[in-house]
Amino acid sequence: MLIGGVGYRWFGDASFGLVATDELAAMEWPAGVDVVDLGYGAILAAQDIAAAQPPYDRLILLAAVPRGRPAGRIYLGRWQGDRASSSELQERIREAAAGVIDLDHLLVIAAHFGALPDDVVTIELEPVDAGGGERLSGPAAELLPEVLEMVRREALSPGGGIAQRT
Repeated sequence: MLIGGVGYRWFGDASFGLVATDELAAMEWPAGVDVVDLGYGAILAAQDIAAAQPPYDRLILLAAVPRGRPAGRIYLGRWQGDRASSSELQERIREAAAGVIDLDHLLVIAAHFGALPDDVVTIELEPVDAGGGERLSGPAAELLPEVLEMVRREALSPGGGIAQRT
């Protein structure tokens, strides 16, 4: 299993996935659970996921993703693996190559290259403040302990609780 944070460092709530994986990486995990920073280009991150030996059978990704939902909340999901059109894929690859770090870019690009396992869980924060700064917003910081416990339960539960509920 791979637990990965996606986002930008030192950019307010946009850092949420990386802040969470920093905390998670400091915890004890059983063999076969890797916790990594995926806050870099989606193409390279997809290659790194694909190169894992043995291959990952589960992936939990954490990120702040503005989708117009109520801010300061956590949204759980199971990625359905929708394929992008060739023009959407090309646009995402262009943006990723230009340095845009985005959860959806990673998912679409990694899926295109066959790098994702069948079981992909997303834990998204709808950001309150993604305008910069070293700290998470108050609501995001308050949610962090709950999210860490959520990831721990998901990672250590047989079959994965989140993936089955969503």
